[in-house]
Amino acid sequence: MTRKKRKNFFLTLILAVFLWISLGLMVFFIEPQLLKDIIIPNLYLPFFINLFLCFFFTLAIIFTDSKRGFLWALAIILFLILRLYGIGNILNAILVFAFFLSLDYY
Repeated sequence: MTRKKRKNFFLTLILAVFLWISLGLMVFFIEPQLLKDIIIPNLYLPFFINLFLCFFFTLAIIFTDSKRGFLWALAIILFLILRLYGIGNILNAILVFAFFLSLDYY
């Protein structure tokens, strides 16, 4: 009789909750102009990195697959960056999510 290996998501859940709390604190207590020009001008890089990690761990728990969580978190962040630069419309959203959907199923 083979024993099925179970994954323990408790540490991932704790990390996801910690990252969501840190994102909330970043939104409420840090001035956006302080984050605007770190490393890449006009990108708010620390905010997007924290948001990517929040989505990655949350979606990895929901999908029970790290690869799928990574792809969908990347798709969401890419669309939000497009929105930041003013080119994130419904057509670009469909294209980004269709690309990542096809990449996911490939």
